[in-house]
This record gives sequence, C-alpha cells and structure tokens, in this order.
Amino acid sequence: MQVPRASIFIRPRRYIRNRPLVLQPARWRDWDNFKHPKLRARRSDRRRIISIALFVVGGVLCAYVAGSYTWMFAEQKKLLHEWKTRQAAREVLTKLSIPRIGLRAVVMEGTSSHSLLLGPGHMTGSALPGTVGNAVIAGHRDTFFRHIHRLKNGDDVYILRSGRQFHYVVVRRKIVQPTDLSVLRSSRDGELTLITCYPPRAIGPAPQRLIIVARLAGS
Repeated sequence: MQVPRASIFIRPRRYIRNRPLVLQPARWRDWDNFKHPKLRARRSDRRRIISIALFVVGGVLCAYVAGSYTWMFAEQKKLLHEWKTRQAAREVLTKLSIPRIGLRAVVMEGTSSHSLLLGPGHMTGSALPGTVGNAVIAGHRDTFFRHIHRLKNGDDVYILRSGRQFHYVVVRRKIVQPTDLSVLRSSRDGELTLITCYPPRAIGPAPQRLIIVARLAGS
C-alpha cells in the first residue's frame, strides 16, 4: 500500500511590536457631568460668580489704598505750600529735611494713626527738636520714612522750627524689638531719634523697629 507524500506547511512567525502604554483618564470621574448636564452648568456658574466677586473685592481694595495714598500726599503738599508761602505757618509748623533721601515733610504733633497718615509724628512728651533732650519722631515705613533705612553715620538731618534751623548728624542706627523702650530715654545732649518699622519691605506687620539716632551738631 502506498502512502501519498505528505507535505508540512510551516507558517511564518509574526512578531508583534509592543504597543506603547497610554494612560487615559477614567471616564467615571466625568460620569456625573455627562449624566447630569445641569449640574455641570451650575458648577460653572458658581465658579464664574466667585471669580467675579474676587475681582471686585480686589479692585475695591486697590482703589481704597490708592485713594488713601493720594489723599495723604495731597495733604502733605498743602502743608508744605503753607510753610513756603505763609510766615505764620513757619512759626507754628515743624519741617523735617533729610537731603540724602530727598525727604521734606511737615512734622505732625502726636503719633496717632491720623497724625501718621498726614506725615511724620513728633512723640508727645519727648523733647522738642533743637532743644536739650531726646526728640522722637516716628513715621510709617511705606510712606514718609520708606527710605530712612539708607541713612548712614555722618548723614545730615535738618529741623526747621520757629524760624530757626537745627542741624543734626546721624551717629548711630540699630534694630530693636517693639518692646524695647530704651530708645525713648531722655538725653543730656540734643538728640533726634527717628523710628519706623523694620524690615521696610515686609509683607504685613513688620516685627521689628529701625532706630536712627542723630546728634545736634556742635553739642
């Protein structure tokens, strides 16, 4: 018995390249949005309202700050104009001048919030500028005293009061804690103490105080 020839057919192997793994977000996260389109619209409207409200609040705050600063410097400009044009104002008002930082400001009496908004304030109870003792003048770090941190020993400070000019020279500067009241002590010499918050570019309330001490020239 003869067996017919049998042929063996070998299929060529197919090499399947590995496909890159692609991560896709799970559809179940957006299922609520697809299932409830009204809910998605409500969320969008809520976010839009919150965004608009934040922009409005920010705009109001910026306008308030800008208006306060404009009013502040306008009032100080009026005081300087009175000082320059009226002799009677020179007998009553006190002017502070520091050439190094370009400061010219009329000093207010007292260190209340209202006084410090109009200009540097002379601390009630301290010596009058130009007399024996410690004359203390305070100012905000972001308004009239924003550049006094640049003062160095030997810089000139001038006080004009009652028709007279008093020349002070910076002799010391230091940084203290707000609870340190030694900077307010009396002195047997003619001294001028300038106080402001420190650091000058701190965001929010500054934690320390910058003290500039100047001595009356010739004392």
